[in-house]
This record gives sequence, C-alpha cells and structure tokens, in this order.
Amino acid sequence: GKQIASGNWDGTIKILDSQSGDFQSTLTGHSDFVVSVAWSLNGNLIASASYDETIRIWNSQSGVCVSTLTGHSDSVSSLAW
Repeated sequence: GKQIASGNWDGTIKILDSQSGDFQSTLTGHSDFVVSVAWSLNGNLIASASYDETIRIWNSQSGVCVSTLTGHSDSVSSLAW
C-alpha cells in the first residue's frame, strides 16, 4: 500500500505516506489508547481497536468515522478483517 496507519497513546490514528514517511492526516474519536489498526482488504476502510472499549471503522479517504462498535466490557486489544 501507499499509506501506513498507526495507533497512538493519545487516542488518535496517524496516516503516513509509506515511502516518504510524511504525515498525511490524523483520525480522532477514541477516548483512550489505540492499540490496533487494520486496513480492509480493498483499502477503503480502516478499523481501530482501543482501550476505550470500542472498535471504530473509518473511511480511509475522508478520515470520517463511519461506525463505532460497542459492547465490549473491557479494553479491545486487537482486531483483524
């Protein structure tokens, strides 16, 4: 891919150019550490798991959170498509 997504201790997801390492955007919405991120197979979505007990699904082009999955009773530490 052309981009890398990183989960961060400040509750954000940073999107970086995979070749240059240049910062491209920040996805905000989690209220605690983001410990896992994964791109969908087609690259259109990013999923993020957080200590705030949620998984969020993001539009990778716009950076908009399109869904928040709740129901966990503790931190969500990993995910996969």
